[in-house]
Amino acid sequence: MAYPECMRALPSATTVCRVLVGLDRGRASGTLRLRGLGRQGSLWLSAGYIVGANIDRRVATASGQVLEGLYRMCGWEQVVLEFVQDGGGPGCWRLDDPIRARALALQTMRRAVKVMDAASVRAELRQGMYRLTSAGEELLDPLPLQPEEKAVSFWLRRGVRAEDVETLPGCGLAGYRFLCSLKLLGAAAPRNGGSYPLLLRKRQQLRQQASAHVLLDLPEGAGGRDARRALRKLVKDLHPDRFGEETPPALRRASGEIVTALVDAEARIASNCAK
Repeated sequence: MAYPECMRALPSATTVCRVLVGLDRGRASGTLRLRGLGRQGSLWLSAGYIVGANIDRRVATASGQVLEGLYRMCGWEQVVLEFVQDGGGPGCWRLDDPIRARALALQTMRRAVKVMDAASVRAELRQGMYRLTSAGEELLDPLPLQPEEKAVSFWLRRGVRAEDVETLPGCGLAGYRFLCSLKLLGAAAPRNGGSYPLLLRKRQQLRQQASAHVLLDLPEGAGGRDARRALRKLVKDLHPDRFGEETPPALRRASGEIVTALVDAEARIASNCAK
């Protein structure tokens, strides 16, 4: 599927995958019928597992074939979904390796987001403090994850700014795309809360006795107005009240010390500008 076609397919992929996650959570049994212009297909589920598939007259015998068929289906025009509860089992060949509906959803979203360029991913995520949702915790718990996905999941459980993900150890662009997949699935969302990566970075800068401008993420020579603006932005993510009760006491103390240091840094810059 070419890049423009993949981008057009993203809304369908998002809808289908969210439906699959919901059917998995409900341990649903029945038939998910898929229809597009001149095309149709069916996925058969048993207790939240995909046990059979016939997409565009192609009968799947293994879970990898279901993934391929579902991904192609996302490129259909005017996709319509209908779930019918029944207990009759698959109306075709039963899969040799039934797959959890949530696993199929995550694999499909991985593939759909993989073709997005970095600018499109950034436009989707924008700036924000992301955390796993309750649905995200449930989605990821039983699934095997790739190394960069494990790294992103670690930070999402604590709170991480979208713009920081690419630079975190083990995450990179692949991890950034994974965050985008989770957002589209409703498994991660912007929330109010403190940023652990930012907290750790500022604590390291304090230990290194960084300058006032470095502490405020400003270029040397920036004035008092820039310092006040930077202080407000940083305190919003670093104030002790932004971190939950599960935060280790040492980090909560560090948060207070860092905020105090940032206030002092802003005052030093303002004082120097007034001379």
